[in-house]
Amino acid sequence: MNVANLLTAAAHERPDHPAFVFEGRTVTYRELERLTGQFANLLGQRGVRPGDVIAIFLESSPELIVAYMGALRAGVVPNVVNASLKPEEVRLVVSDSNAFLLVTDPTRWQALQAVRDGLGTCQTLLSGDDDVTEDKDEGLESFNTALEGSPSDFKTLELAPETLASLLYTSGTTGFAKGVMLSHRNIIDNATNFARVHFTADDRLLIAAPLFHCWGLINGLLGSFVARATAIVPRRYRTEPTLDLIETTRPTIMLGVPTMVNYMSKSPSIPQRSLDSLRVVLCAAAPMPLELIETMRRLWKVGYAESYGLTETSPVITTTPSTEMRPGSCGRAMGDTILKVVDAEGNALPPGAVGELWAQGTAITAGYFGKPEMTAEVFTSDGWFKTGDIVKIDDDGYVFIVDRVKDMINVGGEKVYPRDVEEVLHRHPAVADAVVVGIPDLNLSEVVKAYIALKPDHAWTPEGVLDYLRPELASFKLPRSVEFVAEVPRSVSGKALRRLLR
Repeated sequence: MNVANLLTAAAHERPDHPAFVFEGRTVTYRELERLTGQFANLLGQRGVRPGDVIAIFLESSPELIVAYMGALRAGVVPNVVNASLKPEEVRLVVSDSNAFLLVTDPTRWQALQAVRDGLGTCQTLLSGDDDVTEDKDEGLESFNTALEGSPSDFKTLELAPETLASLLYTSGTTGFAKGVMLSHRNIIDNATNFARVHFTADDRLLIAAPLFHCWGLINGLLGSFVARATAIVPRRYRTEPTLDLIETTRPTIMLGVPTMVNYMSKSPSIPQRSLDSLRVVLCAAAPMPLELIETMRRLWKVGYAESYGLTETSPVITTTPSTEMRPGSCGRAMGDTILKVVDAEGNALPPGAVGELWAQGTAITAGYFGKPEMTAEVFTSDGWFKTGDIVKIDDDGYVFIVDRVKDMINVGGEKVYPRDVEEVLHRHPAVADAVVVGIPDLNLSEVVKAYIALKPDHAWTPEGVLDYLRPELASFKLPRSVEFVAEVPRSVSGKALRRLLR
């Protein structure tokens, strides 16, 4: 078994069919198989062995696709790093994975200068030949030049189903970066079951969600390979360019997050746009406001389907065809997933009752890379995965998200954990105490708000706070609001009373 067989099978059946389209360039399944074979051979030439890890730190791009699929063909484990992370955040996830090689671009490589020694990687491949200065003594090479010097004939490795396929890092409930281990069985099962529900071979799928997220990568890109369809891949989401892309490439499906739909619906150009090629919009990462669902159906004349999951669930465990969706629901259990709702003691609750969602099935991760204690925290002794989300399930199995157990803040589909921001705040000499919470936002669902108590005789301004945080944190983690307080409310045990602040 190998996830890469999804590509090689498509290349055998539809060799000249477009696998993906990127910035005017069309790559067929035959060409993509050739490129990934070159990358698989390249890894072997560079001393990367099956089971080793490589890190991919790129925006959505052909290089990300080739590196990811080529690594899988060679039995190498790709760690796909969020392209919006700051250098110290990148250092943490790359070094934790023990990555042997890094694939990135010149801009990001330059930004990593201060943390390069801490990455732990031996070699670096840089995309964008025009901007690459090679230094093979330092392990620095051009991605495309190295690829061109590598043969394309490569037999994809057949691996045991539970072999580690990918590492995708998430902060989880603790705020510490943890590598979610997804096996070849996990990923193939998720991509295949999702494609069966939503895709056909004639579809052209606009993947507006970034490929460094599992939603875009597994359910979008790999799902399109399962269907032998065509993926349309923008480098990054921007509202007007995305609307332009819909008109010029005429996708039948768009896969994104609610924030994207919200921005598109508010575009001043939307009344003049032609969206008639779209059959359905697929979203995940956050609940879609009901008024936006109505906008899509009434004004855009497209169907809508919502999915739910986490990185730990490969990622989708609930979805439903657009024709069967119920307002406010994220669908029903997908594949062989079994769901139950439990109370605080872990007792199963009847349909319609509100409680925490637990799951079992092929989609569920084996745990966190090198962190057995943290893995044990999210699994019960009899194998149920605790999602940390509060839901209710109706008599027909439709799941409705109610709230979160976690303190996680959902900024337009990007997950922000308070500890990430608070630790940086606490390092500032003026800060006596600090806590962050999520507050509602019309465009992004939630944004970060910081409450800060200053030390005596110290002064700070909201602008100063942002200037301090900006070099340390990804932009989606930055507070949109800062409030200075005399004291942060805490319980007797010292736990911040976030609910009171909200």
